[in-house]
Amino acid sequence: MTTIDYNALYWKSKSVRRNAENKELKKRIKELINSRDGWKEKYKKKRDASDLLSKEIEAIQKKIEKILNY
Repeated sequence: MTTIDYNALYWKSKSVRRNAENKELKKRIKELINSRDGWKEKYKKKRDASDLLSKEIEAIQKKIEKILNY
């Protein structure tokens, strides 16, 4: 009769399963980082456009006041 080390089989299967989980988690982390970076880039573009518009509005308001006070 052969003796089976159930404890070793249990730990091996648990290790294989955990390794697969870790690979999936690493994949998900990469996806989240890429998504976050994409949203960050969109935010920066919108913020820059907003700042530019604010400066243009301020310059126009100064010109209007200059004309009105002339």
